[in-house]
Amino acid sequence: MNIIKQASENIINRLSWATSHKDQAGITRDLAEGKDISEVYGVGEAGLFDEFFYFLQRFQILDLFFALDPNTSKRRSNVQFPTVILIYLMRVVAGLAFFWHSHPVLLRSQPLMRLVGFNGRQIRDGTSRRGSEKASEPTEIRGPICPDSIAAYIQAISAQALEKLINSVVAILAKHHFFPKGIHALLDSSEIQSTERCPGCGKVKKEKAPELRLRKGRIRKVMETVFGFKVWLLWDPNSRLPLAIRFDTIEVSDVTYTREIITQAVSNLGTHAKIVSVAMDRGFLDGRDLWWLHNQMGIHFYIPAKTNLGVYKDALSLTGTGVVQTRQRKRTVGAGKNRKTVMDSWKVEGIAGLISAGFYGEQGSGSHENRKDFLPNPINAVVVLDDPYRQNNPQSDLLVILTNAPVDKPLRVYDGYDARSEIENGQFREAKQAWFIDRPARNTAEGFRSHVYITLVTMALTTVFRTWMDEQDKLEHQGKETGIRKFREQIKEQNGNKLIVFDEDRYAIFDTYEVFILCGTTVLKPEGVRETVSKRDILIKYGVALE
Repeated sequence: MNIIKQASENIINRLSWATSHKDQAGITRDLAEGKDISEVYGVGEAGLFDEFFYFLQRFQILDLFFALDPNTSKRRSNVQFPTVILIYLMRVVAGLAFFWHSHPVLLRSQPLMRLVGFNGRQIRDGTSRRGSEKASEPTEIRGPICPDSIAAYIQAISAQALEKLINSVVAILAKHHFFPKGIHALLDSSEIQSTERCPGCGKVKKEKAPELRLRKGRIRKVMETVFGFKVWLLWDPNSRLPLAIRFDTIEVSDVTYTREIITQAVSNLGTHAKIVSVAMDRGFLDGRDLWWLHNQMGIHFYIPAKTNLGVYKDALSLTGTGVVQTRQRKRTVGAGKNRKTVMDSWKVEGIAGLISAGFYGEQGSGSHENRKDFLPNPINAVVVLDDPYRQNNPQSDLLVILTNAPVDKPLRVYDGYDARSEIENGQFREAKQAWFIDRPARNTAEGFRSHVYITLVTMALTTVFRTWMDEQDKLEHQGKETGIRKFREQIKEQNGNKLIVFDEDRYAIFDTYEVFILCGTTVLKPEGVRETVSKRDILIKYGVALE
């Protein structure tokens, strides 16, 4: 499948507001009166972008993207930054695997480039003659701007501007109640790998996965050097929206940004929502941070204990003395003839007041733990005696979840931590496989940083846009969450027989049969069945005053 067709299948939003303005009634009247129209294009091949940009404009988010302008041009350019960032947003939502695909898919697209303000001549011949003499074979459509110019703009965006973008977007979404009042947040980090030749990248040595280092039936320890960056994300699994983001090189420890990212998220939410709990993985285990969450922030934490810690062994030794909860649930697996019902079971035990976690305090780990007058802070634990994972991996170590939350109902603590898998499967995996977060415009630290922030913000905004669009359209039922790929296909089906009509700086979008009827042709089956749709019906539909 070629990349243009692939992009057509990947567009998820109807986007068509920009420097051209929508004049549905005016162009409807002009068509009915037989006036000449500049251009007509099909919109099915790349989707519509109008409602999405309208949404961004309505919530004052579009101006935040325009404010990313690095103002680095030494000479006046024919193409301004607002146009560049709109094209880059198109690249992100189109799901183009590589940035250079934007040239044949976006920059040579008459409908899309018209929407960001270029005329037909500029799209065909470019906005300047630079580089045209060097072209070995002239193309029929050159595009208004070269991809490298866009990459230069995006790379030049400062880290402070990107931070302001995500923080302002979260604040706006919180103000408009897109977050629940009480947020059970998930904190995780993910590696964004680059090549060794990427300027500014970090590096870390890691042990290869077992299947990659099997030799003659034996698993040998093999280390490899990985280059790249790391992104930290505090995420709400309920709304599926980010609360705060941090970015650094790949070797930086997970615990580095725990306090900073949570503090930023609390500031972003303001008085509109409150973080109730945070679930984290072992990489974030730091006694001082956990005590800070408990003592200063008043936030419950759920984090697994490492097996070499005294508190882990203490919790296991006390099993049988705590509060035990069990649960069973049926689920179906397979399909068709292979469809069957299986029973999942859980057994967890809550143990309160463990005093063997000396690291859990304001001073963290250290020699002070050996002092005679040292008093450790009590911490609670939930031992997972049985769950679906352990049933499939009986040789694995028992999971012990440390928490400052009550453990009289330990399944609540288990579920609070178990939700952490959603950020990896529902956010980071989607970002890499469907949104290509690891494919920046330029292979530099600045290029990666800009692309990561813009991609995560755009993912969040498309999620909110879908929610908002459902509310606006007053849908009778909520569709099951199917992921970005399925949504793109649904939008393509909805827009397959529409036309976009341009007249100078105006545009309007019609069903194909409406254009024919307005131009005086009778269409017997406008929507596949015999019915009568008159020119008058269409004029009334689009609010054209009738004399």
